[in-house]
Amino acid sequence: MKKEIVFALASVLILSTSAFSDNFRCPNGNIVSTGDRLVIVATKCDPPTGKSSRMQSEAGQQGATILNNIEEWVYNEGTHRLVHILTFRNGVLESVSTEGYGQ
Repeated sequence: MKKEIVFALASVLILSTSAFSDNFRCPNGNIVSTGDRLVIVATKCDPPTGKSSRMQSEAGQQGATILNNIEEWVYNEGTHRLVHILTFRNGVLESVSTEGYGQ
């Protein structure tokens, strides 16, 4: 009985912590998650079909302006496949979004 309770609690804990990260299965089958560094994603995944980058400013403490390097990688695997956008902030994977079907 105790083993079942411990197992159930462990399962809930694992599921709740994984809910806070987005995962992406690269075209080659490897999986990356939010929080991974850009160099790790570049090593695990095939090259994206498109890339863009920009600088984004935000207000910091005491009125200082903070510049963030935002880079977006697009994976468009063609017709009937979802297009995925990986967004990096300062070299760290921040989010994975889906943008409909590819062309």
